[in-house]
Amino acid sequence: WALGPGLGKSRADEILELIEKAKQPMVVDADGLNILSGKVSTLQRCRGERLLTPHPGEMKRLFDNKKETRAKTATKFCRRFPVTLLLKGSRTIVCERDKPLSYNSTGNPGMATGGMGDILTGVCAGLVGQGLSLYDAARLGAWACGRAAEISIFRGQASEESLLPRDVLNYLGEGFNELHNSPV
Repeated sequence: WALGPGLGKSRADEILELIEKAKQPMVVDADGLNILSGKVSTLQRCRGERLLTPHPGEMKRLFDNKKETRAKTATKFCRRFPVTLLLKGSRTIVCERDKPLSYNSTGNPGMATGGMGDILTGVCAGLVGQGLSLYDAARLGAWACGRAAEISIFRGQASEESLLPRDVLNYLGEGFNELHNSPV
């Protein structure tokens, strides 16, 4: 499941119940995170695995860990709640309890634009649907979207200032192909 992009908040109680009771893995972003921010304790009772994909502002609403580094905030959040966390930003962080903290090496500042997180949410949900763990889907999804953004700029199709979600979509396949064809 992917929950959040374009959702709105008018049915918040139903959304919280879905987040809590659905047994399937779920990627939660955007309005799903905004709804959760008022009742973050819901995450303690989830029946299925959850991947949260907040940007720094959403993370602050979920877990205001004043004056801590992003890495410490992510680690403390994952100790408190049994979730996988993909904390978007410069060097996106992926965190899950009892797993190594992972930093994404791809992407650029142009990705900080509306709709980019929706692409990431969809990619992660698709990877989970193919059988990847939430942790691996988050790491691979962040890498592939970041790489697609880089390729778009390298090819002259966009600049950091003009990058749009469709630019990432246009080069997503090429990003995955680079990964599949790279020597190990």
